Amino acid sequence: MIRFATTLLAFAVFAFAEDVNLPAPELEVKMESGQIVKLSSLKGSPVLVEFFSTTCPHCQQSAASIEKMLRNYGPKGLKIVAVVTDEVQRLGFAEFRQKYGATYPMGVVQRDDSYRFFNLSVMKPFYVPSYAFIDKNGIMKTRFVGGIQLPPGSTELIELTKNVEAIMKPAGAPAAKASAKK
Repeated sequence: MIRFATTLLAFAVFAFAEDVNLPAPELEVKMESGQIVKLSSLKGSPVLVEFFSTTCPHCQQSAASIEKMLRNYGPKGLKIVAVVTDEVQRLGFAEFRQKYGATYPMGVVQRDDSYRFFNLSVMKPFYVPSYAFIDKNGIMKTRFVGGIQLPPGSTELIELTKNVEAIMKPAGAPAAKASAKK
């Protein structure tokens, strides 16, 4: 029974990974500094948006992968915004940064805005970390849930790299295929 429940949960979460290819919904992020940044203001750059929680073990582990994306693709124009949906967690950003080495920008959004952004009913669970990959034209290309959701033989770093490389390509360029060996 436990195996069935685990399989069912993995299938339900895996079904959340999808190609979107629609304009990214607007998202207003209250940054650590208190400044409000609209996602649309980043149009012209590829953007990785991570929805996370400072207390989530998968999110804590993903900090290293997000840092690699920042180091490898930031100089090439990638923008990263990590957001929480709880204002109280914003107070824990400094500790999260120190403990997990996170240097990328962080902010907070309203809980309902996160559901709207992912086109989810508020009656459904919202898993973190969740990622959205937006190209320089403001088109959300792909979104997926990290942690337990990954395809067999893959890692979060492989999936992040594959999706970041896809949004870094000029429009019309073929998408790169992920290698399961990294």
